Amino acid sequence: MMRRSRWLRVSASTALAAAVLPRYARAQELTNIQIMLAEGDDATPALYAIKAGLFKKYGLDVQVQRAASGAAALAAIAGGAIQIGGTSMLSFLLAHAKGVPISIVAPLAVYAPESLYAALIVKKDAPYKTGRDLNGKTIGSPALHDLNWIATAAWVDQNGGDSSTMKTVELPSSAIAVAIDEGRIDCSTVTTPRYVQAVNTGKVRILGKSYEAIAKNFMFAAYVAQNDWALKNADTVARFGRAIRDADRYSNTHHAETLPIYADFAKIDIKEIADAPRAISPPYVEVKAVQPIIDVAVRYKLLERIDPQSLISPSCLKPGAA
Repeated sequence: MMRRSRWLRVSASTALAAAVLPRYARAQELTNIQIMLAEGDDATPALYAIKAGLFKKYGLDVQVQRAASGAAALAAIAGGAIQIGGTSMLSFLLAHAKGVPISIVAPLAVYAPESLYAALIVKKDAPYKTGRDLNGKTIGSPALHDLNWIATAAWVDQNGGDSSTMKTVELPSSAIAVAIDEGRIDCSTVTTPRYVQAVNTGKVRILGKSYEAIAKNFMFAAYVAQNDWALKNADTVARFGRAIRDADRYSNTHHAETLPIYADFAKIDIKEIADAPRAISPPYVEVKAVQPIIDVAVRYKLLERIDPQSLISPSCLKPGAA
């Protein structure tokens, strides 16, 4: 009798779950999507969406591949290895300007002062105080003209210096703190939690909030896809957007609960990043959040001015959508 009673309870729960699932999640097989994400905390909502079954709720079977960088994700999209990739907005803009047929299909992360997602760091005992002090010095960056490089340049210029006098050395984020300590580079913009780990060693310090030299609020990373695929699979893109929106809302307000998911993906000891600032992920893509990164790229002559609306796929979930 106990076994039958338990079976009835389970059956009832299963039936209830099936009743509340969206019709498209029950009426057809799950649609497979291959996505690629780098190690940043902005990957957390997608990882949570998989763990919590949010993608399946919207009829999707999403598989995540790790990317060495956002640029690697763009290459995978161009080669057809994946459908959707997470990348920095600057990398996306530069690829778009070169004629790569890609567009934004969902938001990934925004910068806001309440979460210090990135910081300009220097050696702890370095005498630098202003941008002028960095004239002629060396920037360390994963790639020339990437988002962290341009944030450093903008901060230097905004604080009395001349970034055109500076040199650049390309280094992976994981090697930057050591390079600063050894004097091979003088400064670098590094994102969380890497800069927090570096500061905790006692060998470097934060000189400035370099992302704020771009804007106080702006979208710095997005999910992108090939234009044709996004248009031909508009319903799939919209369902992906709804799952990401729901995951964003949870992740933004449940940092303790989602930290283990992120730490496991990034292969970082959770104790080292427990107090690190977390990414802010918006529910929708808004044109006003895209404009600042275009403005700074134009200012540094990396691309011509472009209409931000033209960068967003028509299939992208619209702000305020149900």
